[in-house]
Amino acid sequence: MMNEYPNESHHLKFSDVEKKITLFLQNFPIENYKIHEALYGFEDSELTEIIALLNTTKLPKHYASYKDVLREHLSERLNLEPNDLIIFVEGGIYIKLFFQLTSEENAERRACGIDNTMLEGYKNQFFPNGEYKKSIMDFLHYIIEENLSFRKITPAHFKRIFIPTLVNVVETVVITQTKLEDLKTIRGFSFYLLRELFDEMMLQISQDILFHFSNSDKKAIEFLSAFSVHETIDSKGNRHKPNPILDESNHAWNTTTIRSTMLQHKKAKQTLYDKKNALITIKKKIETLAMDQKEILQEMQNAQNILQSIEDKILQLHRTMDKLNESDSEEVTFNENGVESIFNRKMLMTKLFKKEDTLLNEKTKVRRNCDEIDLRLSNKNKEIDMWVKRYNEAKTFVETSEKSTHPLDKQYERIQRALAKTLASR
Repeated sequence: MMNEYPNESHHLKFSDVEKKITLFLQNFPIENYKIHEALYGFEDSELTEIIALLNTTKLPKHYASYKDVLREHLSERLNLEPNDLIIFVEGGIYIKLFFQLTSEENAERRACGIDNTMLEGYKNQFFPNGEYKKSIMDFLHYIIEENLSFRKITPAHFKRIFIPTLVNVVETVVITQTKLEDLKTIRGFSFYLLRELFDEMMLQISQDILFHFSNSDKKAIEFLSAFSVHETIDSKGNRHKPNPILDESNHAWNTTTIRSTMLQHKKAKQTLYDKKNALITIKKKIETLAMDQKEILQEMQNAQNILQSIEDKILQLHRTMDKLNESDSEEVTFNENGVESIFNRKMLMTKLFKKEDTLLNEKTKVRRNCDEIDLRLSNKNKEIDMWVKRYNEAKTFVETSEKSTHPLDKQYERIQRALAKTLASR
């Protein structure tokens, strides 16, 4: 199903690309990547062909990135339900199916009726050093950027989906990092871990919104504007009941008071904010380079396919020529383009020698093209490595700086907790 020509995608309309994606996914052996009855997982290199196509195609405005297009088509391919989740992680994709338990299985909902001692035993058995926390928070990072992004959903939509989304995240970690298979046990253990990390996860979500709000991000401002002591009307004309951001002292925060505090906090910790913004910029740069890398890999695959095809033709040609050399007949039967004809043996040999020359010239050109692509790939890999190093350095700085406190931190944390609590209220 590979493209015959490396640059074909540059000439395709989005509608044409969608047709190719549909065809690709129809033939994609998704069942081979079933980790569990409720989870699929595969490396994104399995989709290099269509990702490369999307990378060179202008997407309609309602798609933020190629991931939105893939999510839509994968959802159609698997007939996913609203509570199912597609998670794009570094180098891979998980598709988590949200399963329902019977009322009997769901008894004592806090942990599906499973004793806490047993759940704590699972935690010690599978995560003796508390590894689940980092795994879950790492997954959450991708969820914040995509599935629960304030840029893509309204507060009302957030409140409808955030619980099943977080459950799916934790269950993905449980399924991939434990030996548990029973749905009830997976759900119960996931609830157990989620209760432990829920507040921290909500704080992380609110921190992301507040950070972008401090950068005057229009979508973040629009998202927070929905939380008011008064009735609000969204961009679609829908009315929403008062839903204020209340802190532990029952003090209501709005966009004006939040902005004032955030600006002071940002001014006091400007270097930290600058580094955080740098992280966002560098991450986008790395993602762009990774897409370029996939496109080059696809070009290489296409070129290698063409090279292999030429080599196969040359091999077949040599076999035919060897047979002709072994023959003493003046005339021979030869199949050309599916049609059998009688040829003078010597004249046919001359014809085949010319064909061999043509194929060898083509092979030389394609080999040269492969070498050029390989050089581009090598340079792209070096560029990615350089930016990854910069990203890690900036990330280390941010993590270290966040440990140092400032008097305004308490006020900022108060807002953060208030927003997290408001987001979690249903």
